[in-house]
Amino acid sequence: MASTSAVATPLPDAASSGTGIELTLRNLSLSVIPPPSLLTRVARKLRLTSNPDKSPEASTNTRTDLKDIDGDGAVPNDSSAIQTTAAAGGRTDRDLRNVGINIFRDVDLTVKPGQVCIILGGSGSGKTTLLNTIAGRMNGPEVSTSGSIKCNGLKAKKFWNDGSVGYLQQSDFLMPFLTVRETLNYAAHLRLPRTMSSQKKRELVELVLLELGLKECADTRVGDPGGGESGSGGIRGISGGERRRVSAGVQLLTNPKMLLCDEVTSGLDAFSSYEVMKSLTKLAQSSQKTIIISIHQPRSEIFKLLSESDGQMVLLSRGDVIYSGPVRSVLPWIESTGVGSCPTEANPFDYLLDLSMIDFASEALEKTTAVRRDLLVQAWAQRDQKSALANSKTELSMLTSSGGEPSSQPAKASNFVSLAVDIIPKGAGPSLLSQISVLTSRGWKNQVRDSLVIWGCVGECIVIGLAVGAIFYQLDGSLGGIRSRESLVYAVGAIQSYLMLMILIYRLSQEIVVYDRERMDRWYGPLPHLVSTVLFSAPPNTLYPVVFSAIVYYMSGLRTDSAQHFGWWLLVNVTMQFVTFTFAIMCSSLVRGFSSASLFGNAIFAFFGLSTGFFIVTSSIPVWLRWIKYLAYPNVCYNILASNEFTDNQFACPYVGADGTWDPIKCAPWDGNSILIGQLDIQPHHYPGPIVQMIYYFAGFLFVAWLALTINVVNPTSMGHGPTLMDVFISWAASIFSRKKPAPTSDTEASSTASSDVNMDIEKARLGETRLDVFSKGLEQKDPVTIKVEGLSLYVSLSGFDWSFSGILRGLRGQKTEKQLLKDVDVVFPAGELTAILGGSGAGKTSLLNTLLHRQPSSLNIKGAIYYNDTKNPSLRMINGVSSYVRQDDNFLLSHLTVRETLQYAAELRMDSSIPKADKYTKVEDIIDLLGLRECADVIVGNPAVKGISGGQRRRVSIGIQLVTEPACLFLDEPTSGLDALTAKAVVLTLKQIAASGRTVVCTIHQPRADIWHVFDNVVLLVTGGCAAYSGRADKVVEYFEDAGHVAPLFTNIPDFILDTASVNLRSIELEEKTRRIVNALVDRFNANKQTMLASQIPTQALGELDKVNPQFASIGKAFPILTRRSFVNTFRQKGLYFNRIAQPVLVAVIMTIFFAPLGNGPADVTSRFGLLQQTSPIVFAGMLNNVAMYPFERDIAYREISDGGYSATSFFFSFLVNEVPLEILGSLGVTVFMLVITHMKTTALTFFSFWLIMFGYINTGESIGMAFSTFASHAGFNITVMSAVISVFSFMTGFMSLNIPQWLSDINYVSLFKYGSVIMTRNEFEGQVFDCSAEQINSGACPYPTGDAVLELFKFQDKNWDLYMGLFVMVVVIYRLLAWLVLVAKVKGNRW
Repeated sequence: MASTSAVATPLPDAASSGTGIELTLRNLSLSVIPPPSLLTRVARKLRLTSNPDKSPEASTNTRTDLKDIDGDGAVPNDSSAIQTTAAAGGRTDRDLRNVGINIFRDVDLTVKPGQVCIILGGSGSGKTTLLNTIAGRMNGPEVSTSGSIKCNGLKAKKFWNDGSVGYLQQSDFLMPFLTVRETLNYAAHLRLPRTMSSQKKRELVELVLLELGLKECADTRVGDPGGGESGSGGIRGISGGERRRVSAGVQLLTNPKMLLCDEVTSGLDAFSSYEVMKSLTKLAQSSQKTIIISIHQPRSEIFKLLSESDGQMVLLSRGDVIYSGPVRSVLPWIESTGVGSCPTEANPFDYLLDLSMIDFASEALEKTTAVRRDLLVQAWAQRDQKSALANSKTELSMLTSSGGEPSSQPAKASNFVSLAVDIIPKGAGPSLLSQISVLTSRGWKNQVRDSLVIWGCVGECIVIGLAVGAIFYQLDGSLGGIRSRESLVYAVGAIQSYLMLMILIYRLSQEIVVYDRERMDRWYGPLPHLVSTVLFSAPPNTLYPVVFSAIVYYMSGLRTDSAQHFGWWLLVNVTMQFVTFTFAIMCSSLVRGFSSASLFGNAIFAFFGLSTGFFIVTSSIPVWLRWIKYLAYPNVCYNILASNEFTDNQFACPYVGADGTWDPIKCAPWDGNSILIGQLDIQPHHYPGPIVQMIYYFAGFLFVAWLALTINVVNPTSMGHGPTLMDVFISWAASIFSRKKPAPTSDTEASSTASSDVNMDIEKARLGETRLDVFSKGLEQKDPVTIKVEGLSLYVSLSGFDWSFSGILRGLRGQKTEKQLLKDVDVVFPAGELTAILGGSGAGKTSLLNTLLHRQPSSLNIKGAIYYNDTKNPSLRMINGVSSYVRQDDNFLLSHLTVRETLQYAAELRMDSSIPKADKYTKVEDIIDLLGLRECADVIVGNPAVKGISGGQRRRVSIGIQLVTEPACLFLDEPTSGLDALTAKAVVLTLKQIAASGRTVVCTIHQPRADIWHVFDNVVLLVTGGCAAYSGRADKVVEYFEDAGHVAPLFTNIPDFILDTASVNLRSIELEEKTRRIVNALVDRFNANKQTMLASQIPTQALGELDKVNPQFASIGKAFPILTRRSFVNTFRQKGLYFNRIAQPVLVAVIMTIFFAPLGNGPADVTSRFGLLQQTSPIVFAGMLNNVAMYPFERDIAYREISDGGYSATSFFFSFLVNEVPLEILGSLGVTVFMLVITHMKTTALTFFSFWLIMFGYINTGESIGMAFSTFASHAGFNITVMSAVISVFSFMTGFMSLNIPQWLSDINYVSLFKYGSVIMTRNEFEGQVFDCSAEQINSGACPYPTGDAVLELFKFQDKNWDLYMGLFVMVVVIYRLLAWLVLVAKVKGNRW
C-alpha cells in the first residue's frame, strides 16, 4: 500500500504485496571511509596533491554504471559512495575490502514472510550495523555500501518510507513520566487502524502486557535508564529488562510487515528472553511477518524453536560471514567444513559463537582459533551454492540434543498471537486529527507529571516578577521614572522571553528524541507533532506570562487610567510567550542537542534584542541591519508595550503652569507621545494592529520548524547530545576512529591447515599457560570479607499526587503507596568464593547490590542488617575500602578516550602510588588481552553521537576499570550482559580466579550458559516481589529443586531450568495462578530451611572489623594531575565542544559589534555606549550555558568514582577548574577584542586588561553558578530555570536599567559582580570624556549628557573608588567559585545524589 500524507499514515497491508515482505540481500557489504582532513581536501582542490579517488588506476577500476543498493539503477540520496561487485572471479570496481573500515562483507540472505532470522556474532562483528543497513539507516558521506537490498523483488526504499519496516533499536527512547500501560496504549492509538475500536486496542495492549510479562509493572512509570541508582540524577522507574520489553511491545503494536530487533533479549533473564522469542516466532507465523533479530547468548531451546519453525540465521565473525541460511542446516554445514561437530550436551548457539570468535586467553589459542575462523570464512566464501543451502537429512536427530521446552511451563498457544490476526483489521492508520489528539494527550501527561519543571517555571515567573516589580517599584513621573519605564518595557519584552527561551529549548531538545524515533518508524509526520506540541504546552504557556505580567504591572505602578491598558499588557505577554515557544521549537528542530540549539537561539535572539532600538539609537544601527527589526518579535512586543504605556500619557512636567497649562516645548520630555516619536521612534496608538504581526511570527516559526523536520529526518541513535556547530561546519574534517588491519592470511596458508590439526592445536593450547591467571599471580593478600544479610527489606514510598483532580486530592491528603523491592532477604556471600545472583527482570537483583554497597537512593527505606565480617551496617567509606563495583550501564565512560587510555587512567588513579607506572601499564595490557580488547585498544570509546567501540566492548571496558584494583570484594551487575559467549566465559573464569585468591566476588547474571554455570560456587535466587527462594551451593541447587518436586530434564541448561521454574508466567490467568503457587512454595520452603542452609556458609571464628580507612582513596596530590590530564585529553579531542565553549561568549560579542561598531562621539553615541555596557551582562549567561552543556556529564562520572572511594570532590573540582580556565581566557579575550577594540570604545592598556578581566570574571561566574545549581539538583531543566532567574535579577540591578533601586535590593546587590563590573567599565569609558555637542543641542535637550562626567553623575558612579571596586570584583568571582566548591563537597559528604 502506498504511503499517504501525515494525515493518515496507512498500516502495512500484507495483501498489498502478496503475503508480506520477502527480504533478499545479495553481496551486501559496508565500509566506513574516514574522510580526508580539511587541509587535505583544500590541497586536492588546488591540485597541490593527488586525489587517489581520481587516479587513472581508480578510474579504470571503477564501474561507471553504478546501480543503487535497491537494485533499481539509481544512486540513492542516502549514500554518497555506492559501488557494485563484479561477477564471479573478482571485483572490477573499487574493492570495499581495502577501503576504510570494513564493517561487514558479502552478506547473502533470503528471509520469507512468516520466518524469523537471527543475526549471531561476537561483540563488534557488525550485527547492529547490518540491521541498520537493512532498515535504511546507514547514511552519510563516510558510509560506502555495495550489493543490493530488495523487498519482494523491489527496491527497499519504498518499504522504508511507507512504514512497512519496524525497528526496535538497541537504545530505548521512551517518555519517562508515562506508565508502561500508558506507553503501550498511546502506541496502539497512534499506529493501529482507525477502523479498530478503542476498546479493541486496549484489549490488545493488555494481551501484549501479558505476553511480555509486564503485568506487574504495568502501572509503574517508565523512568530513565539510570534512575534506579544513586548518582544517576534520573527518574526512577522500571528495570532495564522491563524497558527492553516495553520497547518490544511498542513495536509489536505498530503492526509492521517486517520487524527488525536489535538485541531484543539484552538485559532479560533466560525465561523472559525465551518467552519473547516464542512470541515473536508465533507472531511471524500467524501474521506472515518477516522478523530479523540480532541476539547475544541465545539459550538452546531457541535453537530448537527456530529449527522447527524454518528460521534463518546469519553468523558473523568480525564482519565476515561464516554461515547464512536455515538454522536447521548450520550444524551440518559446519561439520562439512571439517572443524568438528557440535557436542551433544552443548548449546548449539554457544558452539557456533565459540567457532566464530578468536580466543585471546593465550597466544597459542589466539593463533589456532584465528586459523579456524579464517578456515570457516574461506569455506563459506568458496561454497557451492546448491550444496550449501540444501536440506540436511540429519536435522531432526540433531535437534533432540539441543534442549527442549522448559519443564515447568506447559506448552500453550499464545493468546496474543491468536488474537492479533483476528482483531487487527487492515486499512489506514489514524487520521491527522486522531494523531494530534493522541499526541496531545500523551504530551500533556508526560509534561504535567514533571512537576519540578512546572513549578520551577512558575517559581521563576514569580521570582522574576517580584524582582522586576521591586526594582521598578511604583515609578514616578520624573525623567528618571520615565527612563525606568522604558527599561521596564524592554525588560518585559526581551529579557523574560529570553529566559523562557532557554528553558524551552532545553525541554524540547530532550523531548525531540522520542519524536525522532517515531518519525524514523513512520508513525506520524512533523505536522501532528508540531500541532500537538503547541496544544499540550498551551496551558503552561498561558499561565507563566499571566503570573509574571500581573505581578510586574501593579508593583511597578504602570498606568491604570483604563482597564484596557492592562488587558493589552496581558495579551501581548501571552502572545509573546507563544511566539517564544514556537521560536524554541524552530531552534531545537534546526539544530539537535541543547548545546548547539542554545547557541543558535542565543545568536538569533541577540539580533532580535538589539534591533528594538532600546540600547542603541535606531538611526545608529547600520542600514543593512535595520531590516532585522521586521523579523524580531521582541521588537514588536517592545513597540506595543511602549505604545500602550506612553500613548496620550502625560507625566509630572515641572514646567506646567499654575493653571495646569502644558508647555508643549518645555514639557516634551514628559509627554508620552513626544517620547514615543522623538526618543523611541514608535507611533502612538501602535498597540492594536501589530498583534496580527505576532501571529505571523507564530506561524512563520512553526513553518520553518515543519520544513526542517520534513527535510531532515534524524536517527536518534546517531544523535546523542546533538551535533555541535563545529560538527555541522566541518563534519568531514577528521576521521572518527581507526583500526589496525589484521595481517591477511593467504589462501594457500589457510587451506593447508587441516581441520583436525586445528582442533588438536586448540586442545593443546588450552592445556598451556593462559592469560586468565594474571590475577592469581602475585595478588596482594587481603583479609577475607564475608558478607551476611539478615532480614533485609527495601521499599519505596510513592506519592499519590498527580495533576488530575483526584490526584491533587490524594496529594493534599498525603496519601502514599509503598512498593516492595526486597522482602525479608537472608543470604550469605562467603569469602573466597564466586556467588551469582539469579532472578527475573524486576526481581530486585540490582537493588540488592546497591543496598549491599550503600548506593541506594535516599528515597528508599531499609530494614534489616548487613554485616561485613563483624561490622554491622558499615559506612560507604568503609565499604569502599574493601570493594569495587561494576554497574549495569556503561553510560559513564569518557567518550573520546581510547580503550587503552581509559584503562591506563584507571590504573594510575586506583593502583597504589608505590607501583611503577610501567607495571600499571603492563597490568592494563593483561586486562586488554584477557577481555579481548586488543583489536579496539586504540579506538575511542564513543557514545551514541560519536562512532566508537561496540556495546559489548564498552561492557568489557567497564569491567576492566574495576579489575585493576584487586579489591577484597568485587561486585558486578550483569557483567556478561551484551557480551558474546566466549568473552562472557572468559570474564567469569577471571572472576573465579579472583575469588580463588581469597576475594569475595558477587555478580548478578542473566542467561548464563552451561559451561559458565559450573564456575559459580554459590547461587542466590530472587523471585518476583524481591523474595529469596534459594541461597546456597551452586552444585546443590538441582538436588534442592528435585526435593521440592521440580526435576530438570536431560540436556537442559540448569540456570535456564531454575529461572523457568521460579518465574511467574503472566501470559494467562491460569498460568499466573499455577506458577505463582510454585514460586510461593519455593519461597516458603527456603524461609523454613534458611537458617540451616546459611549456617554452613558462615565462618565459626571471629571475622574482625573493617578498617575505617579506604586504601583505594587517591589523595588530591595524586588524583588532581591524573584527572586534569584525563579531562583535557577527552575534551580537547571534541573540537566542536571546544569551539562551542569559546564561541558562545564571542558570538554574543560579534553580534554586539555588528550593531554598535564603530562608536562615534555624538549625542546618540552616549546612549549607545551605556547600551553596549549593559549588553555585557549576557556574557554570564554564555558561561552558564557552557557549563550546563558539559558539567553534568562529568559530574555524574565524578559522582560514581567518588562514591567508589576513588578520590575526593576537591580533586575533581580543581581538575575541572584547570581545564575550564584556558577556554574562559580565550573566550573573554575574544569578547574584549570585539566589544572594546573594534567598537572604538576607549582603549588603553588599563581599559583593555580591566575589560578582559571583567569578561573573564563574568564567564567564570556563569560557570560557577552553573556548577553550584547543577550540583545541588540534578534536573537540568529546573537548574536552567532557577539560574536564569538569579542571573537576570542581578543584571537588572547593574544601574543602567533602573536608576532608583530600593535600598533592600541595593544591599542584596553587593553580592552581584555586575555592581562592581559596571562601575569599572563605565568609569573606564566615560571618565574625562567630552562629546561633540553643540550649544544648541545642549540647550534644546538633544544632548543631555555633553560630558562623560555627566553620565557618571546620572548613574551615581562618580564617587566610586576604582581600585576598591576592582578588588571587590575579583573577590566576588572567587567567592562564587568557592560556593560552588562548598556545594559539591556538601553534596558528596551528605551522599545526597
